[in-house]
Amino acid sequence: MYFHECVDYCAGNKEFIKQFDRLAGTNLSLKGTPIELMVDKSTGKQDADMRMFCDFVYEAIWSRLGSKGIPTDPKDSP
Repeated sequence: MYFHECVDYCAGNKEFIKQFDRLAGTNLSLKGTPIELMVDKSTGKQDADMRMFCDFVYEAIWSRLGSKGIPTDPKDSP
């Protein structure tokens, strides 16, 4: 598994994103009015939130996985 696959895997978990948003003060789940979302995009907040998420995934998950990685098939999980 490559790092971008790990980020995709984590980003696909709605609860993971919800809790990351809550703890980090981000808005990766894109909640809010359309005008708020446009402001976030135009000010670069969305990009900054994504960079923060990628940094978190790298530090908290990727760097601790070792060579095993995340199983892509649920039946491969322990």
